[in-house]
Amino acid sequence: MIQRVAIVGAGTMGAGIAQLCAQSGFSVKVHDPLPAALAALPARLKKSFDTAVLKGKLTTQQAERAFFAVTGVPDINDLAGADLVIEAAPEILTLKQDLFEKLSQVCPDGLLATNTSSLSVAAIMKKAKSPERTLGVHFFNPPVAMKLVEMIRTEATAPEAFQAAWEFLLMGLRRTPVDVKDVPGFIVNRVMRPYYVAAQRLVNSRTSFAAVDEGCRSIGGVPMGPFELMDLIGLDTNLAITTAIYEALGRPERFAPPARQKDLVAGGMNGKKAGKGFYLYLDGKKTGESPEALNGLPPGAVLTAKEIWSSLAGAIMAEAELLVAEGTAGASDIDTAVKLAMNFPKGPFEWRKENTVV
Repeated sequence: MIQRVAIVGAGTMGAGIAQLCAQSGFSVKVHDPLPAALAALPARLKKSFDTAVLKGKLTTQQAERAFFAVTGVPDINDLAGADLVIEAAPEILTLKQDLFEKLSQVCPDGLLATNTSSLSVAAIMKKAKSPERTLGVHFFNPPVAMKLVEMIRTEATAPEAFQAAWEFLLMGLRRTPVDVKDVPGFIVNRVMRPYYVAAQRLVNSRTSFAAVDEGCRSIGGVPMGPFELMDLIGLDTNLAITTAIYEALGRPERFAPPARQKDLVAGGMNGKKAGKGFYLYLDGKKTGESPEALNGLPPGAVLTAKEIWSSLAGAIMAEAELLVAEGTAGASDIDTAVKLAMNFPKGPFEWRKENTVV
């Protein structure tokens, strides 16, 4: 049974996972090799717990108890005895490999998990001494609010290790885990890639970004269209994920990074955080489509809202079917992942049952 949890990384994700574990009743040790990051952890956590109290998510007593359940430790050896270690370090393969080589010595009997969102779990665990005790647990940001966790098993992951982590997430943290093999993009980033890439191929001089977004919202019932979502995520971040998956899968044409997005990123037009992306923003509020992003759109016909949604939903459905055919994930897990990660009302296989994809 998992009782003692350790987190490596005191940044946004590491602190968020630590908060979730602490308020779920677990004692947590957090290690970060950067003294400044570790020093900033108490203030970061206090702010998050105070917010949870203000929103009525926790009582003052619960927040105080959870706050004192987290201990920052400067030495990685202080993590000894942990039943589960979750690594939330920067997405640098060599850094993670070296961490798990050390962690497998410090915690020889514990489960070792990476929170990677883009790297191969097997590659990360290459230097770990006991690969059967390793796996991926991909939380979504912010962990305290997002219920989904993608659980990634490698060929070396022991069934009992996977089951122990599954029960910890499901029963201990009250999250919703989904089972996925170690493939580029896992479930969500892989299945949803067409939502961003195919959407850009639909746009022309008579079917704009706004038209595509409106079509997805009105017909698909989704909270945000692809261009709104890319602006929110950050065009640079979104492009990096697309490029990584494109390269890792052998450069399939369907995932080729769009030239327009690359040009916008090169020009610093990274979306809402930059005040300009596919849309323009003033004080964080969208004010209209960006003339620079619209510049040079090819001629084309007007697409109806139904045509827009059918095209994008169909592309997502095709990718979801590929994952099932490959044995990467099951249809129900894909539906669950898409709904929880994207806040979509239905998953792709549910769309098909209801004839939403035509």
